Amino acid sequence: MFNISKVNTAMIIIMMWTPVISAILTSLIYKDKIRNFGWELGKFRFLVYAFVLPIVVSLIAYGSLWISGLTEISVDVVVNYNWASMLGFDLPVPFIIGLLSKMLLAFPLIFFAVLGEEIGWSGFLTPKLSKISSVAVTSLIVGGCWAIWHFPAIIGGIYGYGTPLWIALPGFTLVMIGVSFLRTILRLKSGSLWPGVIIHASHNLYAVEIFHNLTVKEGYASYLVSETGIFLGIVYIIVAMIFWKKMK
Repeated sequence: MFNISKVNTAMIIIMMWTPVISAILTSLIYKDKIRNFGWELGKFRFLVYAFVLPIVVSLIAYGSLWISGLTEISVDVVVNYNWASMLGFDLPVPFIIGLLSKMLLAFPLIFFAVLGEEIGWSGFLTPKLSKISSVAVTSLIVGGCWAIWHFPAIIGGIYGYGTPLWIALPGFTLVMIGVSFLRTILRLKSGSLWPGVIIHASHNLYAVEIFHNLTVKEGYASYLVSETGIFLGIVYIIVAMIFWKKMK
C-alpha cells in the first residue's frame, strides 16, 4: 500500500511498469522473441483460479484471526468507500454496495497497474527460470526478486503498513514468495502470462485492500495479516503447496 502523500501516482505507475521495460530491453539485446512471453489467454479455468485463490487465502488468513479474536472485523471503511460515491450513492452505503463498488471500479485500474510488472515477472522471468530450475526454486527466486524490488519503497516509508522493518521486510518477502509460488504454477500450467496478471491484481484488491480494510488495525494485526503479514505469507505458501499437489 503506497503512501500517496509521499509519492505521486505517476511515480507509482513508472515503478510498476519498470519490469516490462527491462524485459523488453533484455529480449531485444539478446534477440529473444517478445511474442514468446505468453500473450495467449490459455484455458479459462486458470484465469478463474488466479482470481479466486487470493480470495481463498484471504478468507483463511484474515478469517481465522477474526474468529480467534486476535484481530477484529469492522465494516466502517467499506461502507464509506469513495468508490460507491463515484457510482452516485450517498455515503455510508450498505456493506455489499461498498464491496461491489470497489470490486467493479478498482479491479480494472489495479489490473492495468500490475500488467507492467507481470509482463516482466510472468512473461519473461518465470518461464526463463523454469527451464533451468524447479517450480519451487523458480518461485523462490522470482518471489525474492519481486520482494527486494520493493525494499527501497518500504525502507523509504512510501510503501507499507507502519510495521517496523525487522518484521516488514521478512513478512513482505514471505508473502511475495507465497504469491509467486501460485503464480509460477499457473504460468507454467496455462502457458499464459494473464493468470499472473489476474492473481497479482486479485491479491492487491482482496488481500492488500478489502480484507485489510475490514480488519481493525490495532496491536499486531499488520504483523500478521497485511502485505507484510507473516501469517498471510504462511497461508499463501500452504495453499500453494496444496494447489501444486492438485495440479500435479
